[in-house]
Amino acid sequence: MGWVHNVVNLDAATNAPAVLGVGVFLTIMSLSIVSLRLYVRARIVRAVTIDDWIIVAAWFFSFIFIAITLTQTRWGLGLRDAADIPIKNVPESGRLQYIGAPFYILSILGFKISAIFSFLRTAVDLIYRRAIIAVVITCSLFHFCFFVAQLTRCNPVGKQWDPSITDGKCLPLVTFNSAMGSFVIIFDVLTMLTPIPILLHSCFSIRKNLVIGFAFLLGIIVTIAQLMRILSIASQAKMDDHSHALIWSMVETNLGIMAVSIVSLAPLFQSFLEKGSIRSLSLSSYDTRRSYDKVKSYLQKVRRENKTLNRFVMFLGYGETNPDIESGSGTDAPTSRLGSRMGSRMGHLGGSSTEELTFPMGILKTTEVIISREGSEMWDNKS
Repeated sequence: MGWVHNVVNLDAATNAPAVLGVGVFLTIMSLSIVSLRLYVRARIVRAVTIDDWIIVAAWFFSFIFIAITLTQTRWGLGLRDAADIPIKNVPESGRLQYIGAPFYILSILGFKISAIFSFLRTAVDLIYRRAIIAVVITCSLFHFCFFVAQLTRCNPVGKQWDPSITDGKCLPLVTFNSAMGSFVIIFDVLTMLTPIPILLHSCFSIRKNLVIGFAFLLGIIVTIAQLMRILSIASQAKMDDHSHALIWSMVETNLGIMAVSIVSLAPLFQSFLEKGSIRSLSLSSYDTRRSYDKVKSYLQKVRRENKTLNRFVMFLGYGETNPDIESGSGTDAPTSRLGSRMGSRMGHLGGSSTEELTFPMGILKTTEVIISREGSEMWDNKS
């Protein structure tokens, strides 16, 4: 493997390609989402707020962390057999891991704070706003403690990367990461639960609900990635290879950034804009919308004319058919007030026929078919 410095066995098995592939792919994906978010906020919404700048900072922290991790593969990260790792590479690889860890912590803190600030921007209730502020403060304090503890896990500090230092002590790696990771998962879940009061009192379109659901799905995957990171550290502790744990760390940071940013992309789609908005999108197409309206009208027409479909829907419990319709006496007097009034006014012109759907909660739809003989009566008078 010529990629690793000072390696003797060039055919040594390594996870370096997986680390490189995952890191580059997720970095490009998260950069695309963040760039689209800034475009939407700056050009369409025309309001770039603090949560947007925080997510940009979080992406840069994630980028630095991934760049350091990819550099670490040059010094032996990913080699599956500890015997293949050159002894002279161990201090440099450990030093890079020590430098990269704080940027990982800042990145996961960044996307959480960005999400919480976006919730705070839309919150109105005073008690709810205070609760959000409390979550921000608590989350920030924990990650600050995590940051400091990561840097001072060993005494002296150099013992974290230099195996030649025999004096001093270090906190157990697995115990430390398991404890910190557990609190990270708690704050991940707490961040996902924060917007629940807003969602319960809001009414969105189906498409926007799907986007919100997709964002929550990414949030769940982020939480699972943190759990997998903890398990990977525990399983690879004896192998001196933390490549799988670092892969899950890259997944966690980038998916977290994308999950927080994806809801902000809603204005890119015409269906997410309020009716009558003074702004329009260059991506919207009038012809596409008109075609959609035609298809929708056709489906509604088929539904109205298909009596079998109507009876099937009623059979499922959505309503019950008016007995007059089932018996075929569609010319009886209407039962609704509107139908009675229209029948009395138009009866002398030739009669009327009504078709109704009666539901337990009242009449929801009435169809009037009016046959007029006014033209024929005028012709008879002239003759």
